[in-house]
Amino acid sequence: MKKYFKTPITNNEQAKKYICNLYFDNNLYHLDENANSIISFETNKLAFTKKECEQLDKRRDECFKYMTIDPHQLCCSLLDLKI
Repeated sequence: MKKYFKTPITNNEQAKKYICNLYFDNNLYHLDENANSIISFETNKLAFTKKECEQLDKRRDECFKYMTIDPHQLCCSLLDLKI
């Protein structure tokens, strides 16, 4: 499991870094979803283990708590999507 999956987020900068880490590790997913529903395009299987999902869902909730902008805005910017 990646270290940043397990590291609690306590401020805006950590939340932005977490989302960027997901993006650069090719693990970014729609944050409205629970991690246990994410399927890998490469393997067509669940993208994360049960333990990873538990941590990812905690980190996602922390992002929404601490980010000063909607986390979806950063995700869309990283993916070069217009919102």
